[in-house]
Order: sequence, then C-alpha cells, then structure tokens
Amino acid sequence: MPGEKETDPAIPKPAAPKPDQITAVIGEVGRWQIEKILLVFIAAAPGLAHIFHSAFITPKTKYWCALAHDPNTGKDYVPAIDRTAVEHLHYENGTEYHLYPNITGQCMDDCIDYEHDHSFWVATMVTEWDLVCDRLALKTLAKLILFTGFALGSFCSGLVSDRFGRKKAIWGASVIMMIFGLITSFIPWFPVFVFTWWVTGTMAIACYTAAFVWVMELATGKWKIILGMSMNYSWPVCRLIIAGLAYGLRDWHWHLRAISGMVAVGAVLLFFVPESPRWLIARSRTEEAKDILVSAAKRNNKEVEREKIVLQKPSAGGAKGGFLDIMKHPTLRLHTLIMYFNWFTTAFIMYGLALSWQNLTGGLFLNFLIGTILDFPAKTLAMVLVQMVGRKYPYMIGSFITGLMFLCTLFIPRDVYPSNWPIVVFALIGNFSTTLCFAILYMYTGEIMPTTVRAAGVGSSSLVSKVGGTLSTTVAALADIHPAIPTIIFVSLGLISSGITWFLPETKDRKMPETIDDVDRVACTCGRQPRSNSTEMT
Repeated sequence: MPGEKETDPAIPKPAAPKPDQITAVIGEVGRWQIEKILLVFIAAAPGLAHIFHSAFITPKTKYWCALAHDPNTGKDYVPAIDRTAVEHLHYENGTEYHLYPNITGQCMDDCIDYEHDHSFWVATMVTEWDLVCDRLALKTLAKLILFTGFALGSFCSGLVSDRFGRKKAIWGASVIMMIFGLITSFIPWFPVFVFTWWVTGTMAIACYTAAFVWVMELATGKWKIILGMSMNYSWPVCRLIIAGLAYGLRDWHWHLRAISGMVAVGAVLLFFVPESPRWLIARSRTEEAKDILVSAAKRNNKEVEREKIVLQKPSAGGAKGGFLDIMKHPTLRLHTLIMYFNWFTTAFIMYGLALSWQNLTGGLFLNFLIGTILDFPAKTLAMVLVQMVGRKYPYMIGSFITGLMFLCTLFIPRDVYPSNWPIVVFALIGNFSTTLCFAILYMYTGEIMPTTVRAAGVGSSSLVSKVGGTLSTTVAALADIHPAIPTIIFVSLGLISSGITWFLPETKDRKMPETIDDVDRVACTCGRQPRSNSTEMT
C-alpha cells in the first residue's frame, strides 16, 4: 500500500494478549529463575570447552626426523641434523646476522620416527601420534570427525529432551560427556581416541542445546530475549576455561581430565534444578508442574494458592509441518535458503578463526584470548541492537564489516610488523562482528519461520551451521598452503551474506507468522510495491 514502510507491523498485534501461564504464576524474572539458570549455566558451559580444545590439542610445534631407514642398506640411522650450525652470514647496517636452519616442519621420505620440541607443550595430539608430514592429514580428519558429532548432538538432543525431558537430557549428556572425556584422556590408540573424542564432543553440544531450551522456556517477551541471549555467554566463558587450562597444564591429557572434573560438578548441581514446567505441561503432567511453580513463586516472594493454578496443555495443531513444507512455498524457501547461507557463513568464519589463530596470524594464546574477551561485548551489543534497532540491518552491517576487515588483511604483508599486529587487529575486528552476527541469527531465524514449521526451520538452520563448523576445521590446512586462501573465503562469504540479507524482512515489532500463508505478509518488499493484502488478515 502507498506510504507503507517495511518496518510497519505487517500483522496487527492483538489488543489484549493472553498472559503466559508460567510467568503469570511465578513472575517474569525473580530469584528462583536467576538461581536455577545459574546452575544450568554452570552445568552446560564447561562442556563447550571441548569444542575449542581442538585449537590447543593440535598446535604448531617444531619437529625433526629422529630416526630414518636406509632402503639401500636396510638399516636404521639417526639423521645428521646440526641445529646449531650457522647456515650463512650477512651484514645489514653494520650488524652481523647469523641465520640458522629452520627445523620446523623438517620432513624426510625415509623417516620412521619424529622428535618434537617439548620446550612449551608437554604433550599434544600431534606429538602423541606423530601427526606430521605424511600423517598430517589425520590431524584435520580428527577435527572434522569431531565437528560432525556437533551436528548429531544438536539433533539428538532435541529428540531426547522432547521425549524424556529437558533435565534428563542435560544430566544424561553431562554424565556421558564426563565418562568419555576421561576415557579419551587415557586412550593410547589413535582410531579409538578419535571415536571417544567424537562421543565427548557430541555430548557437549547436546548438553548445551538442552540447557538452552530449558532457559528459553522459563520466560516470555523481552526476558526471553535477555535470558536466551545471555546463555550465549557460555561460549566465551568456555573459551576462557580452555585457554587457561592449555596455558597452565600444557598437556592434552590433563586438559580433558580437568574439563571432565568441571562437568562432574555440574552434573551434581543439576540435582537442584527442576524439570522444565513448560515441558511438563506439554506432556500433561500438570500436577508436577504445579509443585514446581508453587515452590518457585514462594522463592520469588509471591503468594500463590496451588488450588487456584490453572494449567492448560497447548494445542498441538500449530506444531504440524516439516522441512518439505518450507521448500514448497516460494517466499519461505527464499528466506530459508538465505538463512542457511548466513548460518553457514557465520559458523565457518567464527569457528575457523577460533580454531586457527596460530595458522592465520602467527600467534595462538594472546590472539585467542583477545578474541574471547571481545566475545562478551559483541554478544552484549547484539542484545542491545536487536531490541533498539532490529535484526536485519545490524546483521547486514556486521557481516559487511567482517568481509571488509579480512579484505584489508590481504593487502598487509606478513612477517613485516612485530607479531603481524595489523593483521591481528583487522582479524579481531572481523571476529567481533562475526560473533555479533551469530548471536543475532538465533532470534532472527525463529522470528522469520512460521509457527507451523518453526522447529523444522530452526533445526535445519542449526544443522547447516554445524556443516560450516565442520568445514572450518580445514582452515588451518588451507592456511598452511597459503594464508590468503582462507582469508579470501572469509571475505567472499561475509560480503555475500551481507548482500543477500537485504531480501529478508525486518522482524522487530512484528507479530511472528503463525502459518505459511502469513509469510507473504511479513516478506521484505525491498523497494517494490507491496501486495494489496499485505496488511490484511484472512
């Protein structure tokens, strides 16, 4: 209609929305919610350290051939490597420079045993199984397999938590993660190690996914946004945990044991966390839900009589719909494919950076730590922007900045400035904006999807992000070929993601679509004249 703006509500809000039956009893937020969410946070956050542990379990270290085999004589011999001999001398500005052989990455065709530099790292996955030279690909393969477990964990967590409950899903994943984390730390065989590491990672993301759902079901309205996005702080917290463990212990065996110890503490604390009242109501277990709500209301200093609490199981009609229904509708299909690309982009860049700081910038601990610290303000800024500005334009600008920052790094020569600081600065800014975009996507995707297919839409988007995370494990290998290769990929993905998001609608202050037929009413007009029925209800 003439004069209509894209930001105008496409579907009028009801004049008097029905109050939520959970928050009507215990309040929007109070002492009970904060205490229980804190316990769930403590239980879920440490396990995520397994995801970023792969950056510290396979660091780049010096190695050389310690024993080789001579095929002509059939005998083994120790290669003559003089690591102290001067290779050559040259003079510059009156100063004599001694250049020594670079023993990092010294491969030999007939080498049967490599020796590693243990001056900093006591033990890594690389030093444990000599994953160098012709075995180098096994390092990337192990991390790639680990990330496939994250996709499976997200999917299975939803099935288990829907069937058996949120609390049981969190607790079960925590216990399995703790057990397999300990087993992994003692495994001496590489194939078995990869399998147990995969199980550990699968349970880590399953635990977090169920915990996130538990928190989201506690509140509505703005508090659902605040509490849900606050759970995203689990990620930088777990990154701080693994960075501290890696620097302090420097042995991958003890990293896993320490993480398992923290997971065990969280599993014990879960005994003080109740089942999700919303899940209990959905399963027609209203009496148990009433007991929890009465206890919560009392903790929040609210006087509630149990007999007056009326709980109704929500209608299941709105939950019908699946992936094929999404792809049948032209507008919804376009929105979904754009969201898939955005999820893939942010996951690929975010994990690619977090797991490959050393390969991309030459540094590991300091750059990883700075990127982690910047994660906190990035997620806080995302929380503010989605409430004050919206979802669409903050994401577009953030993704554009990501691409622009990595584009700048292509024109900066490497190993010219101390610690490659200009490249590090631009990469950190790109990391900041990518983290902001990732935090926005969780909410944006759910608001674009109609109620009838929201679970399928958000679930499939999350699966696509895990594909991006899985492929991000190749960033380090690509950087070893040439540092510009992953950078060019980051630039392309970031700029394209920013551009195609223009074709998505803004969802701030708009009622979420209930059915697929509502999608056209919230679709982006993008400068075109909207349809005549864009503001009408059927």
